[in-house]
This record gives sequence, C-alpha cells and structure tokens, in this order.
Amino acid sequence: MIATTIQNIIQMPVAIRLALGDRRTRIWGAATFLIGLGFYLLVLPATDTGGAIGLVSLRFLTVGEAGLALIMAALLGLTTALGIYGLKQGAHVTSGKTILGAIVAIVPTLLCCSPILPLVIATIASVLPAAGTLGLPIQGFIATHETWLYAIAIIFMAWGLYANARRTLYCTC
Repeated sequence: MIATTIQNIIQMPVAIRLALGDRRTRIWGAATFLIGLGFYLLVLPATDTGGAIGLVSLRFLTVGEAGLALIMAALLGLTTALGIYGLKQGAHVTSGKTILGAIVAIVPTLLCCSPILPLVIATIASVLPAAGTLGLPIQGFIATHETWLYAIAIIFMAWGLYANARRTLYCTC
C-alpha cells in the first residue's frame, strides 16, 4: 500500500501535465489560482488588521502570509484543473478535501481577530447565557494555533490534489 501511494505521488506531475495540456482546464486552473491568490492575499493578514479584509490588508501582508497564499492558491488551481480534466474524461471527481482545506485556511483569520465570533457567541448567549463565556478561549486558541490550522488546511488541499491526480491517471489508462 505504501509503495502504491509513493508511486502515485511520483506520478502526480504526469497527471498535472495531462490536465494542463488541455486548454480549458488550463484556463480554469489559472482563473482559480488567480482568484484564490487574490482572496488569500486579502484574507490572511486580517489577524493584523483587527479583522478588516480588503486592500488595507495588503499593507500588513508578510512574506510568510504571501507564501501561504501562493501555496494554497496553487493547490486550489491545480486541483481545479485536475478535477475539470477528470470530469471531461468521465472520472468521478470529488473535491471535498480541497474545499475543506480552503475553508480551514480562512477560518483562523476570520474568527481570530474579527468581530464574527463574538457576535455569534453574543447571539447564542442571548438565548443560552452560559455560552457567553466561550468567546475569549476560542479566539485565543485560534490565535495561538493559527500556524497549525494553516498546516492542516494545506494538508487537506494536498490530499485533494493527490486524490484528483490519482483519478486522472486511472481514467486515462
């Protein structure tokens, strides 16, 4: 099983080349990459802007956040290209892992330092008063473990890329 997994990982560039050889998948992959990159470049610095998302975020963008944005956008774009190519070839393509990774990637910045989580907890606390005490520990946990959450997001996105590459290779054989 491990040997098969390693062989599939080694074959991933072949699947990516097959998918990017098609004009339509190349366009969709590039569009997804550019949209994802723009989105991540604006969202990732939100922890430094007090939750503000927009062009103001670019002033606070660090090299590490730009690198994360580039990696996550590339994984998203390649997975999209492989998914579209697989669909064109008749493969059953799932992108649940990639979507889960994309969601996990934006959760820390949206919940850590923005007013979203306190508003949700305040709404819940209006119905259930004991829930109001949960606000600070959750935001503190997210802020403390933000790097690990990004790593988990990248792992999910890479897992989705691997699964779609594997399906693409089996579909073309």
